[in-house]
Amino acid sequence: MKKNMPYSTPEGYFEGLQNRLSEIPARKSRINLTPYLALAASFMLAMLAGNYILMKTTASQPASDDEIVEYLIDSGMTLAQLEDEIYNY
Repeated sequence: MKKNMPYSTPEGYFEGLQNRLSEIPARKSRINLTPYLALAASFMLAMLAGNYILMKTTASQPASDDEIVEYLIDSGMTLAQLEDEIYNY
């Protein structure tokens, strides 16, 4: 039984093959920066949005002395611990 090849190459395929193969390294050497720039822009947008939300939700006034004293009393910190924290800062 004779085997027939069911596949064939297009006419003139091998004539321009060397030229097409020599173009491949030239095309790979170019780097497409668009995805990297889009990723950087999306990170920047997320950071700006987070900063905006954080600035709007936090208190705009610093804590008063009474609030600080009340916090320190409620935390159970001793005077020695407080002095240690202040001097080691």
